[in-house]
Amino acid sequence: MVARRTLIGVGLGAIAFAGCQNPTIGQFFGPSYEAQLAEHLATTGAKMYGAYWCPHCARQKQIFSHAAGVLPYVECDSRGPNPQVELCNTVGINAYPTWQINGEFYLGAQPLATLAELSGFQLPYGAENSNDGTWGTFSPAQ
Repeated sequence: MVARRTLIGVGLGAIAFAGCQNPTIGQFFGPSYEAQLAEHLATTGAKMYGAYWCPHCARQKQIFSHAAGVLPYVECDSRGPNPQVELCNTVGINAYPTWQINGEFYLGAQPLATLAELSGFQLPYGAENSNDGTWGTFSPAQ
């Protein structure tokens, strides 16, 4: 009877401890393709220039799903959050979104596969891409 109470106590303790955790999907499955690509773009100096009111910029961010916050985004409208208007003017941005990757400029929302190719992104050896690399979880027809 004592052993049974101990097992029940240990089991309830483990459940209580696990319930206190706040795990994310990434902790179970690792970072998504979108998150890895966004991190790669950010660490390699790429930039996405845009404006808060631009629907194509919103679509580009939507393509990255939950990883949109990692994107190296530069706000070009003075009314937007954290604007960097002077940088946008210096670089010559006049259309949104504009990607700057390896010193080259690319206009418009880009498929994930294009951004990966332009930036030299490759998944680590043995990692699987559950995404087909085109538009992520986003359909451009939406």
